[in-house]
Amino acid sequence: MKLTQLQKDLIFGSLLGDGNLQTGSKGKTWRYRAIQKSEHKEYLFHKYEILKDLCGTTPKENELLDTRTGNLIQRWSFNTLTNPSLNFFGNMFYTYDSNKEKWIKKVPLKVETFLNPRALAYFYMDDGALKWFGHSNAMRICTENFSKEDINRIRKSLKNLYNIDTGLIKKQLKNKTSFRISIPEKSSESFCELIKPYLVDCMKYKVSDGQYGHL
Repeated sequence: MKLTQLQKDLIFGSLLGDGNLQTGSKGKTWRYRAIQKSEHKEYLFHKYEILKDLCGTTPKENELLDTRTGNLIQRWSFNTLTNPSLNFFGNMFYTYDSNKEKWIKKVPLKVETFLNPRALAYFYMDDGALKWFGHSNAMRICTENFSKEDINRIRKSLKNLYNIDTGLIKKQLKNKTSFRISIPEKSSESFCELIKPYLVDCMKYKVSDGQYGHL
């Protein structure tokens, strides 16, 4: 089936964020998978309603053991069926690493072509947050799973498309260096105005009202 523009924006934006594609056919076919913690159940079902024509089952709740804390985390998830329309995104986002024997998600070279405001909103809702609620309008996007080169490709797109300046926050965990995108105070208002029309109600707490609060 042919994807609608809304479906394309959701898939593209969330693949920059928490969404992922899975293949059991060495990249010949793909399915989309979404997972959210129970407190973000509304957001998960919002995604499902948009993509349900691609799905064979409804979202399910399950538990995951957090190995860091030993606590059980309640989650909701759903998968689409494999669909030829998803091959476009699989080829764009994934490359096979023969050394690690797994598929690696990367930021597409043509990210700037597809990063419209609605796709950007899904990216931010998936992985964004206010830097310091009540004290700052600055924001950040958790991009630790991407390389620095990939992240800078996103930053360049934000500058070229929307004149939004960003920075990098370096994070060191054991022997791994990773980076987050920072959106400073001077850019936060423009960024918020860009994505505001597309925010799901339960995710508006991630966006500043310009007065150190949230929408």
